[in-house]
Amino acid sequence: MTPNNTLKSTFIFAVITYNHSAYILEHLESIKFLIHKYGADFNFKLVIADDGSKDKTVELIHFWLNQNTDLFSDFIVLSDGINRGTCVNYTNLWQHIDSPYFKITAGDDVYSCLNIFEEALKLDSYDFISGIPLILTDQKITKSNSTIFHMLATDIIYKKSQFIDRLRKISVINTPSLFYNLKFLKNIQLYDFIRTFKVTEDFPMVVKIAGLYSDVKFMQSPKVLIYYRRTSGSTYLIRGSDFDRDKLQIFNYMLSTEKGWFNKIAIQSRIQCYLSNNKVYKIFCNLNYWIYLKDIALCFPVIIWAFFKINVNTDIHQNHYNELKNTSDSLLKEFNKSC
Repeated sequence: MTPNNTLKSTFIFAVITYNHSAYILEHLESIKFLIHKYGADFNFKLVIADDGSKDKTVELIHFWLNQNTDLFSDFIVLSDGINRGTCVNYTNLWQHIDSPYFKITAGDDVYSCLNIFEEALKLDSYDFISGIPLILTDQKITKSNSTIFHMLATDIIYKKSQFIDRLRKISVINTPSLFYNLKFLKNIQLYDFIRTFKVTEDFPMVVKIAGLYSDVKFMQSPKVLIYYRRTSGSTYLIRGSDFDRDKLQIFNYMLSTEKGWFNKIAIQSRIQCYLSNNKVYKIFCNLNYWIYLKDIALCFPVIIWAFFKINVNTDIHQNHYNELKNTSDSLLKEFNKSC
């Protein structure tokens, strides 16, 4: 390592994988793109935790690393073939993250073509930073105007409130895009709490953080940071019962820690509606929806102004993804020939 490199900050790409052989090369190539285009001021470390994949995910990771070791000052692949669940796999990464600048993602998502490192540096002033998501489905990049609207509405409505307020009520935060403060990963209470869940790590994490820290600073970035992949193999679809149990567990935890009588009623309403199979009941009997609609009405001019200021050119991101896809397909063919 040269003397100049020792003066650089380290950025850590951390990845959780499980049966991602169809996507992992796209993910890794998106990391490579960011390093080449925007990474001159950083050293890079890669940490991957695989949750006992039954496909070629781990083999593809090592194949790609053999061609790209020069990108990283260090890399670690945690893989013993045992499936322990998303939450355990996710927290297994934490002990290997030792820089304030890092990003944890799932191996089926893809980084955008924008400079994510500029956002990471803002962690010096914020505890959470999230971006505007684009959805990746069947190789097509799309945006959800509804999701973007409600993310902006969430940020505006709860801007002057404590972070827990946006969690106990109706809100939208894109967790795949989240950057967060390194201090959270060093908190043993948070670590132990997340490991009590099976497949849902993001919502329990932010709820527990809101309870452990009184002054959590959140920033909503207008940048697209991640292309969030939706597939027929998404966890909430194939492991729906585990997902439901996790959701109810965190709702009940919130209820147990809530002291205000009105907030208790609102959370109980949320639980009852979540348990119901009646779609009409879920919407019209959820007290939180009516509170949220009232808050949107009060802030509507500000929200709509913020919405129209967001400028997301999906063509640019589609072209970026297409290039990653083409490169990944070529690498996959090379891998298959070598097997």
